[in-house]
Amino acid sequence: MKVGKLEATGSFFLVWAWLNYVDGQGIVPWAMLACVLHEVGHYGAIRFLGGDIRLIRLTAVGGEMGLARPLGYCQEGIAALAGPGVNLLLAAFLSQLGWGYTFAGINLMLGCFNLMPISRLDGGRALFCTLALLLGPSWAELILKWLSAAATALILVLGMLVIGLGGNLTLLLVAVWLVAVFFSGKKKGNRACHMSWKRLK
Repeated sequence: MKVGKLEATGSFFLVWAWLNYVDGQGIVPWAMLACVLHEVGHYGAIRFLGGDIRLIRLTAVGGEMGLARPLGYCQEGIAALAGPGVNLLLAAFLSQLGWGYTFAGINLMLGCFNLMPISRLDGGRALFCTLALLLGPSWAELILKWLSAAATALILVLGMLVIGLGGNLTLLLVAVWLVAVFFSGKKKGNRACHMSWKRLK
């Protein structure tokens, strides 16, 4: 479905419908709000840095912003960190309020998760941009590929340990998703710094 600059995929609606169905504690609306504020952080930073956003696409695993022209490495690094930055600032502020602990925790988890040095996540994009400026894009891509593989493998092992200790499936499902994202990104051959902010033809 597309309305103006905003487009939502079928997988977006399916995932959120399923999450609402299994949510017994009313967490999903708060999580959705945290995700929206995360994307607002990206949007605001890109606009502030002079980016021309032509399309915002909502998918099952987050948002993608189509730009008329790519940003420079420094600009993209800042824009990548803006989303998690909003979540961490909200977590710090809301933790001081008696009623804000749940939303603070959701923002803290979302911000920290997205800062992991994995290619398709904001931390990976920011790291790629930094390394590209220091070492060049080829070295940056190679280093990030190995860091992404190591971090994903670690989360997969931790997820299996949690299951073995009688915990829930959440961490393991996140690890499986990261494995799928890692191999899909490898197949497409996209650079981390340009995966979510694509240049539109």
